[in-house]
Amino acid sequence: MFLGLFALLALVAWWTSRRMYADGTAPAGAVGTMMRLLPFGTIAVAAYVPLAAGLYLLTTTVWTAAERATLWRGMITA
Repeated sequence: MFLGLFALLALVAWWTSRRMYADGTAPAGAVGTMMRLLPFGTIAVAAYVPLAAGLYLLTTTVWTAAERATLWRGMITA
């Protein structure tokens, strides 16, 4: 169960990390690297919390990723 949870969290973190700066506006240097790796922090947190809290993390990260994808789809960058 935990391995499946970690795999799903890793998939959502990877997808979020790829979409975060898809337009090429990522900060340069160490800050940009940190921002790319930050979504993977949920996997580290999920390793130390009970299963119910890990499922909560998965639910909230999937919800947030879907919400961002939906809301940012129609935005036009100037």
